[in-house]
Amino acid sequence: MTEADLVKLLSERFYGNFADETARRVRDAGAVDLLYGVATAPHPELPKPVRQKVLFRSAYVLERIWFGAPEAFMSHVEEFCRQDFAACANASARRHFGKIMADLLGRYTPESGDLERIAEAAAGWAVSPEAKVAVKVWAVEVLKRCRERVGWVAESWDDIVEAVALDATPGIESRMRKSWKARP
Repeated sequence: MTEADLVKLLSERFYGNFADETARRVRDAGAVDLLYGVATAPHPELPKPVRQKVLFRSAYVLERIWFGAPEAFMSHVEEFCRQDFAACANASARRHFGKIMADLLGRYTPESGDLERIAEAAAGWAVSPEAKVAVKVWAVEVLKRCRERVGWVAESWDDIVEAVALDATPGIESRMRKSWKARP
């Protein structure tokens, strides 16, 4: 599988089990490294709508690989923590990157400087008025994992949750009641 093949696959018509099927095809082709590169590259040569679609779908497929076969992703954990999570500019891909990072932080401890960058990016995503609900949810889940490891996150936890609570959707309100409660 070449990069052009992968980009074509990611930009074609979407169907019900697209992410699972594409993840299987990528793993079978030994192209997880290629997928990671596509998910984290800006692709300036593509028309903007196609570029946005490819970034979102590649992040979605990468998430499926992380949860289905994390060992296939492990060679990218350091670069994901060091730069690519925080550098994610695609609003839709952030949801999937956030979901991966929230789980990853339960299995892996990044270097302290990387953890700071992760927390800073997640905090920005969580309180951004433009962020989609799912991005906010996963950003706060990332911060929850950082709370005991990054001093300023613990200190500002209540303020972060309060900011996310402004005009909260039912999904965010549910998360707040169940897992984002302020510490006693």
